[in-house]
Amino acid sequence: MLKCKTFALICILYLMGFSSAWAEGEVLEVKTYLSQDGVHPGGKVDVAFLLDIIPGWHINGPELADPFLIACTLMIDENDDVEVEETFYPVPENRTYSFSEVELQVYEGKVVLGARIKVSDALSLGKKVLKASFLYQACDDVSCLAPKTLQFEIPFHVVSATKEVKKINQDIFSQIKFR
Repeated sequence: MLKCKTFALICILYLMGFSSAWAEGEVLEVKTYLSQDGVHPGGKVDVAFLLDIIPGWHINGPELADPFLIACTLMIDENDDVEVEETFYPVPENRTYSFSEVELQVYEGKVVLGARIKVSDALSLGKKVLKASFLYQACDDVSCLAPKTLQFEIPFHVVSATKEVKKINQDIFSQIKFR
């Protein structure tokens, strides 16, 4: 009987650990990067979103055949000053899981998404903020968590047309294949 109680206690503590990870949103971490240290009025800058999904979990890709699951979606707030010219999603992996009758396209581990941004000719010089969000649904091999949306504020600098801008973070941007 003592072995049974000990086993039950271990199971409860194990599940509590996973529950707290889920509640804290630790299944996925996202870091953002810019392709250059500034952008000229009327110029372009690329933004990378480095996803780090913990082992044992995956997120659904941008297109799904299962209508009960949520595809990942990268959203950039556009306005008169900022226009999204292109987004990049790498090719997902095809996997089969017990909770779905169809093969799913998913991302696991480290994944880099991207967006090419064009800024307005009339955008004033100085520090600006690009607002973005990322909708995703994390799943393990048996079940899925509720969909979640992460919000981002990505600072960038608009600089004079006479100032040289330098490429940065090229190790990350080499993984993005814009058209």
